[in-house]
Amino acid sequence: MRSPLQTKASKALNELKKLFPKNSKISSFFLHDGVLEVGLASSNRLLVAHTNKYSIYEFWSILKNQPALISSMTEFIDKRITIPELYLLQDNWHERKDSLERSSFFFMLSKYSDSGYASHGNLDKKRLSALHINKIKNFKCEDLYILFDQCEDPTDTFVTAKDTDFILLPIGDFSYNLFDQGKNIGPDMYLFDHNKIKEKIIATDKKWVIVYKSHPGVYKLYKDYNIIMIDKYGNKTQKKDRCSEIIINNFVFS
Repeated sequence: MRSPLQTKASKALNELKKLFPKNSKISSFFLHDGVLEVGLASSNRLLVAHTNKYSIYEFWSILKNQPALISSMTEFIDKRITIPELYLLQDNWHERKDSLERSSFFFMLSKYSDSGYASHGNLDKKRLSALHINKIKNFKCEDLYILFDQCEDPTDTFVTAKDTDFILLPIGDFSYNLFDQGKNIGPDMYLFDHNKIKEKIIATDKKWVIVYKSHPGVYKLYKDYNIIMIDKYGNKTQKKDRCSEIIINNFVFS
């Protein structure tokens, strides 16, 4: 099973399956597109995905329990809505009164957007095909559980993780401040303090794994920890210029 928000395969997934034994319990934080979470939960691992973004929690909860409703609503809207209308919706889709409508717009805008975010990016309706809409109705991932964390700072979510074998932080881009880049911070976007994340994760007594896209800042920040570099083909590499994704962890598993 693949995440319906997946635009391309994660390079790190196969290596993560080696780090996380089958039948282990993983607590993942900062849920968004769910690519790693669904990939792991679909391969005999119990995955509890956390988010403090209610719109993300709402979408994944409805998707897990009533995927056909999102598929039907998306199909209905997709045939009628125009690109100018969609650009207007980027600012207020999360204010719709109906939860199913909000979740359908979250899915549609995320797929249309070149950024993968409903609240930001250039939109193209061709990115969402009839096949995507049809597939979502059959989404099923029994070992994936979704939890909403009621806290303002996303870095507060994983410090109290209990009853889990591993903590997973699929962060993605290493950026210092989205405001500095002129991007809108929408209800489906996280603003990370990477130094704070490191400070809090190394203070836990759990085994943890962090996944970033390759960036010089990541190597510098975690130079004292295990770093696995993955190239664009999903293979390990020792060369930074060939690295696509970085996996950092605090344990050795063989």
